[in-house]
Amino acid sequence: MTAHSEDMTMRADKERTRWMVFSIAFAVFMVRLDGYVVNISLPTLARHFQAGANEVSWVVLSYLLVMTGSTLIFGKLVDRLGLKKIFLGGYGLFTLSSLLCGLAPTILLLDAARALQGAGGAMMVTAGMAGIPHYLPKNIVGWAFGICSLANSLGIMVGAPLGGFITGFFSWRWIFLINIPVGLLALSIAMKNLPPDRRRYNVSALTPFDVTGSFLSFIGLSALVFAFSMGNDMGWTDRIILIALTVGIISLVAFFYQEHKASDPILNLTLFRDWNLTLAITITSFALMLLAGGNFLVPFYLEIVKGLRPEHVGAVVMIYSLVYMPIGPYAGKLSDRIDPRRLCTVAMALAFAACMLFAFTIPEPGLWPAVIYLVLLAVAYAFFFPANNNLVMSLAPPESQGAAAAIYNTVMNVGMVFGVCLFEGSFSQSLPPGLSIRELQEHIGDDTMSAVTGSFQGAFFIGAFFTLAAFALSFLSGRWSASSRRR
Repeated sequence: MTAHSEDMTMRADKERTRWMVFSIAFAVFMVRLDGYVVNISLPTLARHFQAGANEVSWVVLSYLLVMTGSTLIFGKLVDRLGLKKIFLGGYGLFTLSSLLCGLAPTILLLDAARALQGAGGAMMVTAGMAGIPHYLPKNIVGWAFGICSLANSLGIMVGAPLGGFITGFFSWRWIFLINIPVGLLALSIAMKNLPPDRRRYNVSALTPFDVTGSFLSFIGLSALVFAFSMGNDMGWTDRIILIALTVGIISLVAFFYQEHKASDPILNLTLFRDWNLTLAITITSFALMLLAGGNFLVPFYLEIVKGLRPEHVGAVVMIYSLVYMPIGPYAGKLSDRIDPRRLCTVAMALAFAACMLFAFTIPEPGLWPAVIYLVLLAVAYAFFFPANNNLVMSLAPPESQGAAAAIYNTVMNVGMVFGVCLFEGSFSQSLPPGLSIRELQEHIGDDTMSAVTGSFQGAFFIGAFFTLAAFALSFLSGRWSASSRRR
């Protein structure tokens, strides 16, 4: 082969790699975008379908429940059937369900289409995350995770504003219909650039699929996420919440029993024998509690305590994403050269410092406490997520990368829901009698402001505790790894 042809081949490989990373990152962007894009449009949907608040809330909830409940199943299918099949199938299902959402004639059919969209999203994200270490050279895996982290942040940042813009100037239906041409284009790029599937590991075609485990994991995770999502609003002693908690716990206990005896289990429990992997996943859940819970409470703080209008609240909160976006890809590259555990440890130390500083300065005048908190938190998580993604997937055996990606994404979704539940519950429980977070804008007065401020402080002190736990586990993980290498 001539030098010219070798150069052409290298250029073609680099170009193909870029398109592969783009396909995966864009999938992450679409999934996160559609998790938030409908929020501002809920009042419009309620008027259009003449539905109540509880009915229309299922437009958001059905997407979240199915995505969380089906992630482990699709992780197993990635390892069993192949990455490309599941990834392309996810793109196709997501695009088709977006069409069904846009054409839905009733609120029930919209909820059903959103559930299908959640399943497509679970397929895309799980296969995409497993595909990065599978398809790419090891020296650029961290960089690719950094790009996906950037896409994730961008999807969250532009979701709600884009949904409001489309609903205001066009129609709520275009929130979903716009996915169709974009999804078809992204699907064609993925089909062209992802390599064909090879058999991932030696499992007999006659080995039965773990249908029982799939059913139990879906029911258990969906029931728990529903309870955590609705518990504060409906009340933790509400009969429906108690039933959901009971069903969730029993189903998950039965699921773990089933996985011990299944010939080809949905969740390979031997993965958790690797303490480094178990610690990395636990750290993820703790880190997500602060991020999701803090993101939920900060807008209320800015509106209630600082008196900002909603459009100004959005501008302040956007500081997080604006700081995060340029750092994420750089942090990903750094995790290819430095032990990701070190980056995770430093990141969680910074997140703990940011949370403690904000908790102590919440009563101070001006916006500087919130601005400093958002900037420090953005830097911390911009370094944490690419490094943590890289770490989890590098610790997973090649034959179980789909399962590892599924566990990671399931823990992320459950951690975010639990974080919002924890922060909202802590805040609401410490408010003066007769007040709730939903009523503060109307009822708050100068005499109750100090109590409300103290409630915000208490919630963020709890967040600081979980980031401190994440820091400690990251530090121990690094020491454990260093000790293992010396031996």
